[in-house]
Amino acid sequence: MAKRVEGRSDKLLECAREEFLEMGFQEASLRVIAAKADTSTGAIYTRFGDKDGLFHALVDESMDELILWIEKGQQEFSLKPGEEQKEDVFSYKPEVWEQLVEYIYEHWDVFRLLVRCADINCYEMMLNRLVDIEVEYTYKFLKSTDNDALYNGNLTPMLSHMLSNAYYSGLFEVVRHEMTKEEAFVYVRQLRRFFVRGWADLLESRPE
Repeated sequence: MAKRVEGRSDKLLECAREEFLEMGFQEASLRVIAAKADTSTGAIYTRFGDKDGLFHALVDESMDELILWIEKGQQEFSLKPGEEQKEDVFSYKPEVWEQLVEYIYEHWDVFRLLVRCADINCYEMMLNRLVDIEVEYTYKFLKSTDNDALYNGNLTPMLSHMLSNAYYSGLFEVVRHEMTKEEAFVYVRQLRRFFVRGWADLLESRPE
């Protein structure tokens, strides 16, 4: 059995990142990646299984960490008493979303890969998971606070899903448009402000 060369996996990942970012997922070549890493395609198959496995090795850890961070924040909020949730839900706490922007920019190439290589569906899967979390905890908030928006017609399951999808899709536009971090801070504050005010109208006003 051939002995694995120390550092070969890291070199393959580095070269794969460059190739995927330049060519996209479908056009990326395992032969090119292997050649740049001074090895064979066999080394890729041995370590990562296939092209999909190689891509997942680049993005999964950061993607899962982001999702878990957001879910944890939602869980912590949902554990507050209903009255406290009512008081806090529309308060704008910029430090939370600044942390999210910081995370995206600390893992910039990962999120560029997710957006640029949408044909592998990792980006869509990430969005779907984030939206599912958002919708789940929206319903928990409504129940905890005795909010009747679902029953009075102000909110529907489809609208809740679409708004959550629009928010997270909008958030990752900072990557798609390759904004500077400073531009992203301004944009995300504006985006958050827009959605907070819209949600406040849906959940606090009476149906027309």
